[in-house]
Amino acid sequence: MLILRGHTGPVRCLAYSPDGRILASGSADNTVKLWYLNLGHEPHTLTGFRDEVRVVAFAPDGKMFVSGDWAGDLRFWRFSRNGRLLRRGQGKWLPSWSSVWSLAFAPDGLSLAVGNGSGEVVLHWVHGPSKGRLLHKHSWPVNAVAFSPNGHVLATGSHDRTIWLGDADWGREQIVLGEHTDWVRCLAFSPDGRTLASGGDDAAVGLWDVERGEEKTILTGHTASVRQIVFSSDGRTLFSAGWDETVRVWDVATGRQRAAYNWQIGRIHDLALAPDGMTAAAGGHDHSIVIWDVE
Repeated sequence: MLILRGHTGPVRCLAYSPDGRILASGSADNTVKLWYLNLGHEPHTLTGFRDEVRVVAFAPDGKMFVSGDWAGDLRFWRFSRNGRLLRRGQGKWLPSWSSVWSLAFAPDGLSLAVGNGSGEVVLHWVHGPSKGRLLHKHSWPVNAVAFSPNGHVLATGSHDRTIWLGDADWGREQIVLGEHTDWVRCLAFSPDGRTLASGGDDAAVGLWDVERGEEKTILTGHTASVRQIVFSSDGRTLFSAGWDETVRVWDVATGRQRAAYNWQIGRIHDLALAPDGMTAAAGGHDHSIVIWDVE
């Protein structure tokens, strides 16, 4: 187990680079840190954010990095051939944006879906015009956005307790799922795209049949808000983390809990699985990050 310390506020978000060499973390201390895991030296710290950083993500090709904060700013960087981080710019694409709550790159890396505090889900083209396309409007903030592996479907989860599934290009609605009894906090598609996992403030983890729009099962065990969920690369295992200070490991086929870990880092705000599936990272309320070997 490895503990990374350096933030001075709760760690709100995490993301691995596609090659697994960099772990990005965003914090309530208004910074982003890039941890170069194979080098072992001090992280590179990005500053100048106007509010706490809520989301970080790498483009699928690893050449671009983006962050979003509660001030409503999205910031972009590109990596040069020698790995140097180059600032590209920032944008604020819709006047109604009060804050950035969630974001995800499409699998082809050409577009970016962003959920904001006004309930809007906006599709932005990475190399296109600055103004994005409004895909959907929730009645409350959008906590989660997730593309299906083939990029055709976009799933969004909101404070309004619903999960929306729609066409990822134009926002044509396919189905609305509404079984959570409290705010929906996180979403993840299985690698084959057939199952959608959801977590919420009701402490439940739901597994949904995407094609039928039906609930397959509810995984119970968490005792507080579930803040992040991640599938293993083979889709057989699901990891969940929450404000009960635990990371839980589930067998997707049986719905049984395989393990539960408490790393003593306080409430866990985010969870990330390395691309090779060998390690995972959790961001804690005590300002630290724990990285451990996945069994």
